[in-house]
Amino acid sequence: MTKLVKSEKRSRTKSTDKYWFTFFGAASIIATVGLFLLPEGQQRLEPVLNAVLSIGTGGLVAFLFYFIVTVRADRRRISVVSEGNLAAYRAAKRNILIAVLHASQRGGRKDISTDSATINKGLSVQGFREIIGEGSEGDEGFYAFENQMSHHTFEFSEIIFNLKIIDSAAERLLVSGIDLEEGAYERLISLSHIIRRIEANGAGYDESKRLCQFIWEMFAGWNWADGQLDYDPVEKAFEHT
Repeated sequence: MTKLVKSEKRSRTKSTDKYWFTFFGAASIIATVGLFLLPEGQQRLEPVLNAVLSIGTGGLVAFLFYFIVTVRADRRRISVVSEGNLAAYRAAKRNILIAVLHASQRGGRKDISTDSATINKGLSVQGFREIIGEGSEGDEGFYAFENQMSHHTFEFSEIIFNLKIIDSAAERLLVSGIDLEEGAYERLISLSHIIRRIEANGAGYDESKRLCQFIWEMFAGWNWADGQLDYDPVEKAFEHT
């Protein structure tokens, strides 16, 4: 509902701006043409046309000043806020990936490295799936990571810390007044709720299942509701501003 109200308000503002720009522009053009084509003997219309020309020209100047100073400044603010929070998300996601790789190593994965090439590859959905692979044993595939989340390990704490950073970035977007694209507002609210639930659950075999599910959705691009997405749905929410 909030999203619809914000969109309608922004649409009304744009419509009002177009209306006044058209009004002042039309007044200036009509007055200029009228003065140029004013026939002799109709001098009584000249003061009226001059007044219309003055109003139209003054209105256009005021509107352009408003657009340059206010609208462009607001667009710059939106760009800075959006790009800053997207950068914060990507940095936190990278740190979470490093923690996931380290936890997988502790869980028995001898085939996983934490060098820069592996980390960069793991930031893509397809790359993450290739690195994690499949497995049915506790020290294989994603299980090696999941089993480590049963305890309050360093990696668990690191993941929670960076999830809080992501939550803060989402919160900044939600209160910034930026008109988000369709669905992004709801996804950011849902993201904040999920992260707070994960933090409240803590570590444990059952308690950390929501955390592991969220990590898989973020990096592997898959969830129970939508199936295979082939993109990070969390990052998409931050991008759609």
